[in-house]
Amino acid sequence: MVPVKICGITNLEDALCCQKLGVTALGFVFAESKRQVNVEQVYRITKQLSPLIIKVGVFVDEDPHRVKEIMKDCHLDLAQLHGKETPSDCEPLEGRVIKGFRAGQDRPDSIWREAAIRGILVDTYSAGSAGGTGKTFDWKLTAEYRNLGFPLILAGGLNPENIEQAIRTVQPDGIDLSSGVELEPGLKDEGKITKLMGRIRGL
Repeated sequence: MVPVKICGITNLEDALCCQKLGVTALGFVFAESKRQVNVEQVYRITKQLSPLIIKVGVFVDEDPHRVKEIMKDCHLDLAQLHGKETPSDCEPLEGRVIKGFRAGQDRPDSIWREAAIRGILVDTYSAGSAGGTGKTFDWKLTAEYRNLGFPLILAGGLNPENIEQAIRTVQPDGIDLSSGVELEPGLKDEGKITKLMGRIRGL
């Protein structure tokens, strides 16, 4: 089954729901967002989760040393860098990085091929937001990011209704959803997550 990351987690109830339903990873947004959380909130959540679920902090143009500090304080496994970070910004994080790219906007420059990252995430470009737009993009654009040689996570407007087509078309190494499984920003919908996981398992 394709690994699933649910991003924009803001409360323990949603985190435990995702864990129960078999979600692989949870994302906590520290950057400015409708789903923004702080260190204290995330620590209260992560300390009650299984050590086997992957916990990811989402940052935009944050100082990498501050990112490393937050990861330690919150018991996070990975940092998702969703801004204009460079390969050198990833080095202090010792390979525990998912680098986010905005499809058609951020170029898959060859300098990333040797970067200290674990994978890449391709999301919808929006001038006013680093993610969580609820909009899809032309999935053909993922091909150029494949050339970087890292596992590719697909994001951007995914939901239970389009997830089967997205997986068949892109064949990603993972998928990332936020608004597509919400009741409102920061509050997840158990029914939508259940439906999503059922459809993925059925592929």
